[in-house]
Amino acid sequence: MTRRSVLTVTAGMAALGSGVFTGTAEAATGATAQAAAAAPPTGTVRVFWLKPSDVAFDQRYPDGITGVMKEAQRFYRQELGVTFRLNTPAVEVVNGDHQRAWYENTPNGDDRYWWVVFNMQQELLAKFGLGAPDPRWLCVGEISAEGEGSGGGGGGGWVVLSGHDADGAAGIGGAMNRWYGGMVHELGHALGLPDSTHTDGTPMSASFYDYPNCHFSQDQKNRIRSGPYGSFLS
Repeated sequence: MTRRSVLTVTAGMAALGSGVFTGTAEAATGATAQAAAAAPPTGTVRVFWLKPSDVAFDQRYPDGITGVMKEAQRFYRQELGVTFRLNTPAVEVVNGDHQRAWYENTPNGDDRYWWVVFNMQQELLAKFGLGAPDPRWLCVGEISAEGEGSGGGGGGGWVVLSGHDADGAAGIGGAMNRWYGGMVHELGHALGLPDSTHTDGTPMSASFYDYPNCHFSQDQKNRIRSGPYGSFLS
């Protein structure tokens, strides 16, 4: 599967996701208010694994996604001298409202590539009273669903990933360095970085497939620190 930057997320997620942002400016009520009351500290990375209603719980997924996030956390500290904070537990397991096929086949914009992850994101926005972007948290959503042509990406304070990334994190998709590098790459987009224009040895290029043999450039480090979520790093 290919990956795409969602730096056009303000254009990408808003335009492609039909109703993705519906209700995000409204006051939290009901289940959303309860979720807000139980929310983790602000300035952290919130990580969600959305499990469709017909997918059995499997501890490998929250454990594996936690491992991927902790490795990305380590890499950012290595590269920048500072890193993001995770919560305890690092992954919030979300019982989805729909069966897997609904997320895979319900249109959400013109590009089928985004249907699964935008359907997931829209549900997370509603359940947890989140914004896109959300100034309180940088958000990562993974879902155990993947339709034909499904993909994922990052941008605007969000990483949204479909089933092959969740499987990879759980140890079902080959060497772990592939999934570590992919998360570092997408978090870079969520923190404000564009894709590199060529394979340049940085994780914002195809060099992330060679993880951990890739490094942020000084310009990329500066842009992360001065970006909209730079204050989250410590």
